[in-house]
Amino acid sequence: MTRARTAEHRIPVQETRGTNGFAGRHVLSMSQYGAGDLRLLFAAAEDMRARVARGRPDRPLGGRLLMSAFFERSTRTRLSHEAAMLRLGGVVSGFADPSVTRAGGATGESDDDVARMLSLYADVVVVRHPVTGWPARMARLGHGALVINGGDGVGEHPTQALVDLYTLWQVFGHLNGLRVLVTNDLRMRCAHSLLAGLRHFGCTVYGVAAPGKAPEQSAAELVPRDNLPDLLPEVDVIYSSPTITPQEPGSPRDDGVLLNRRLLDAHANEHAVVLHPLPRRHELATDVDDTRFNGYWLQAANAVPLRMALLSLMFDAAIG
Repeated sequence: MTRARTAEHRIPVQETRGTNGFAGRHVLSMSQYGAGDLRLLFAAAEDMRARVARGRPDRPLGGRLLMSAFFERSTRTRLSHEAAMLRLGGVVSGFADPSVTRAGGATGESDDDVARMLSLYADVVVVRHPVTGWPARMARLGHGALVINGGDGVGEHPTQALVDLYTLWQVFGHLNGLRVLVTNDLRMRCAHSLLAGLRHFGCTVYGVAAPGKAPEQSAAELVPRDNLPDLLPEVDVIYSSPTITPQEPGSPRDDGVLLNRRLLDAHANEHAVVLHPLPRRHELATDVDDTRFNGYWLQAANAVPLRMALLSLMFDAAIG
């Protein structure tokens, strides 16, 4: 089941046009953006969503090239950026597996040289890399292409956080003062970026970590708790990070903190929504899919219009 509520404060894009904090800038960290930037982006995403639904989106990025550079595997991040660029009239190229490049071949070309080359070819590069901070390094090495951080090591995943926040804005009509529970692997980059975005809106954020998945340093904005059933009635949002750490053969299955229908029906408040950036394993049961709590398919669907809006704002493209 997909859920969305009509936000009462929908703002036309033209009424939010002030300083475009995205224009001509790389997207590397959620620390780049304030509440005003997010409101501008959300309004633009609403406009994009409506245009796609009508089947007649504008093509403001005709002639622009997006290059995917995924040194780690991806499904949603890569495909939604590529779909967004194609829907805006641009074109896409790149790689989803570094083994097909000289960096992954016998020549052992450096990732730095690959970055320089991609920047020469593309207008914007979406990069995922296992080394924390590498997208920022690519931005420094580049020759003019804009860089979008599609996930860097244990650092950040800013566009995932933008999708997450946009989804909450749709569901609740606002972000101010939401009570948010973040659970499972609190060390994940998606959790880092989400926390950085929520801090602008006076949200109370609780953390219930899976065993061995607590952050090494406690975040000032995260209130640690350990009793999930007692906490569920108090929160508006239940956000589970993935639990994708590889397991050794024969080791006990690590399900993390399990969210299922029985738990949510028994303890969650009636308007609570569950988000998950996916992929999921055993930490989010499929029996939640057909309940009122399911917000993660809406979250997944929002990836394309949100990234359409982001790309349009990055190139300051006029939307008719």
